[in-house]
Amino acid sequence: MFWFDKENSLTMFVDIRDEKHKLCDGRSLNIHPDIVVDFTNIPFSDKSFKLVVFDPPHLLKAGENSWLAKLFFFKKEFKQSILSLTY
Repeated sequence: MFWFDKENSLTMFVDIRDEKHKLCDGRSLNIHPDIVVDFTNIPFSDKSFKLVVFDPPHLLKAGENSWLAKLFFFKKEFKQSILSLTY
């Protein structure tokens, strides 16, 4: 997620996941967006927001069960999903 203040009432957090993980060092990784939705089918009409921040996964490689893959939702097919978008 892009912002540190996940409770900011001026912000809506959207992600395809709602999950939590226990990392190998004992820390918790919690991903709990305001709404769970795929970025290819966002349920808002055009111009609903003044600003939209799209922060796609930016890893080239990650271990399948690594904390980075969990944090940034690393999937090999994600790049192709982004490239297939038309505006």
